Amino acid sequence: MVKFNKINTIGKLRASGYQSSPIKEEMRCNLITMIKEGQTIFPGIIGYDDTVIPSIENAIISGQDIIFLGERGQAKSRIMRSLINLLNQEYQ
Repeated sequence: MVKFNKINTIGKLRASGYQSSPIKEEMRCNLITMIKEGQTIFPGIIGYDDTVIPSIENAIISGQDIIFLGERGQAKSRIMRSLINLLNQEYQ
């Protein structure tokens, strides 16, 4: 994940050489890093390690849009809220 110094002006941002990237690309890069480091991608999600989570990871890595469908109580909202862990810390 990219670590930012506290940049508080547009001049400092330009001088830092920062290049913006699309959210999907940022999520993809951070997901790949987390997988390589063996971090838990979706903490608190139990029972979907072999089905749902790999599908979501594949969708993020390939840049696809995701639609969550399912019955009540299948961790859809919890997974969606966990997706912010794939954004750089400065945005959270």
